[in-house]
Amino acid sequence: MLSKLFAKKTDIKRILVVDDEPGQVMVVSKFLTHNGYEVITANDGLECIAKAENELPDLILLDNIMPNMDGQTALGKLRASEKTECIPVIMVTALSSEENIASAQKGGAVEYVVKPFDYTVLLEKIAKALKSKRNGA
Repeated sequence: MLSKLFAKKTDIKRILVVDDEPGQVMVVSKFLTHNGYEVITANDGLECIAKAENELPDLILLDNIMPNMDGQTALGKLRASEKTECIPVIMVTALSSEENIASAQKGGAVEYVVKPFDYTVLLEKIAKALKSKRNGA
């Protein structure tokens, strides 16, 4: 019985939150942690690629407008790498045009969330993306 109490949870999903706004990263990270996820963070596309390859998160929340490398470019590099090509990516950005959404979907994003967003909707999209990953979709 004690072994169950002290057993390490191996089913906790890890999410890489990528955004150049420290306040956004902090709020989203706290929210996800409170909802049972482990959170890794990155401040731009370059750091996103490095952390994704080293940490292999279960999902990535990726902003588009960032210094050094934007989210769309980072998404392309994630999809081009054998190590990261299957990690689901949800774009979380202020860019709301049909063109931006279509470009992200064409680039391999599984979902698109426009800032400011409803956190309940974000959780639903995360759950859907993780479920699709488990089912091999």
